[in-house]
Amino acid sequence: MMIDLITQRPRSILALAMLLTNIPQQLPAAPDQAKATPLEIVLVEAPMVTPATVAQWKKEKFHAVAVVLDEQAEKRSYADCARHISEAGLDLYCWIEVARNPKMAAAHPRWMAALGSHDDWQKNFPNAPEPAIGEVAKAFPWVPIVYAEAFDAHLARIEELLQRLPNTWRGLLLNDLQGGPSACGCGNVQCRWAVDYHVPSTAAKLPGADAAARFTAEVRQRLGDKPVIPVWTTECAEVDLPPDKNRGRPGTGMCGTVGCATSACSEVFARQWTALTSDYSGPIGLLAAHTSLYRTQKEFGGGTGWVTNAMAYLDYTLPAKGAKTVSPDRLWVVVEGLRQDEETIARTAAIKSGAGAVIVARVKIDQSYEPRIVRK
Repeated sequence: MMIDLITQRPRSILALAMLLTNIPQQLPAAPDQAKATPLEIVLVEAPMVTPATVAQWKKEKFHAVAVVLDEQAEKRSYADCARHISEAGLDLYCWIEVARNPKMAAAHPRWMAALGSHDDWQKNFPNAPEPAIGEVAKAFPWVPIVYAEAFDAHLARIEELLQRLPNTWRGLLLNDLQGGPSACGCGNVQCRWAVDYHVPSTAAKLPGADAAARFTAEVRQRLGDKPVIPVWTTECAEVDLPPDKNRGRPGTGMCGTVGCATSACSEVFARQWTALTSDYSGPIGLLAAHTSLYRTQKEFGGGTGWVTNAMAYLDYTLPAKGAKTVSPDRLWVVVEGLRQDEETIARTAAIKSGAGAVIVARVKIDQSYEPRIVRK
């Protein structure tokens, strides 16, 4: 009997064959997964929170509001947010963008993520200068926690940011805990597995695959009983491979000429995931914001329903690399809500996926980068 790689329930032979043979499609969610009602959260910025907007979100059946916590809004603004949300009877969550930090990148360019030795990223930036001898190309403004200096700086920043908000929030969501985009140099923004891939380091690189696990553990220790939820991004997929490395099949072109999506890329992803989940049994966020991750090509499984393919990535990649999956109800999937028509489709697909929570982002979760040259 053919088995659904997401639900472990019977699925049609056609759907499974399409997944395993890399024929682009949008995987449908099993209809009986929607029995349990997920927690539904709307993700917004502080200026968007008013009594009127909170009342509207409540009418739209959201149970909670996640507010982006950064240095842009004043402390008083966050106090108002907390009050408006509490008065409406909704829960408050905090969302912090970790690695993508323009201010930290400008102040500490040597802490930025490197673009690896493959030069395929240059196709996206044809006017960018190539690194010369003694130089390294960096992905501005990404400062990942995989460097010792950045690890400590981000911990201090999170503590400082949380002082801006009354202690009435329910949980903390931390996004971008992996490496920077195009980590091997392929050009794919979801390529996060590598650190200084065959290029010199300009900061103290942390060993092993457990930086995110150690980071979230440190944050939990400092916060006590408050939940800390890491938000994860899937890696390059088979459909991103070039045709000559994927049995002649067409693909997105997102990995350029590089063929590691089914080898090193997924292997390191599995090790990082195992480290993240081995001593942690709580929820894990899954970023499925299709336009932010450039998953817009419907012929290759992109578009508003891409959340089902993001979840499927976990269920076929992790076992294939000897790692354990988690039940869908532990996943808090993040979809886009910038356009009403797209939000409806993405939100519905996420609800049907069996995820434990659905986070609708009505702010852009920027995953872009631009090359900057730094001397060694």
